[in-house]
Amino acid sequence: MSTVKEDLGTVKTELRTVKSDLNSVKQDLSSVKTDLTSLKEQTTKTNEKVETYQKASQQVVNLAFGMIVTAALAVILPVVTNR
Repeated sequence: MSTVKEDLGTVKTELRTVKSDLNSVKQDLSSVKTDLTSLKEQTTKTNEKVETYQKASQQVVNLAFGMIVTAALAVILPVVTNR
């Protein structure tokens, strides 16, 4: 009978240890969840910034090509019209 009580005491101690470990894992998972949420928000903001920079870069390229065409026409038209 005493061995059964001892075994139950050992099981009870191990269950407490498992419960403590599970609580620790639960806290760690909560922390990871918080970190992932923060990273998701940062990624969204970064994606928005990159999209804005891409659009601005495209507009600069379009402006540059427009200026090149205008300059070329400014040189070619007087030659063609003899002025």
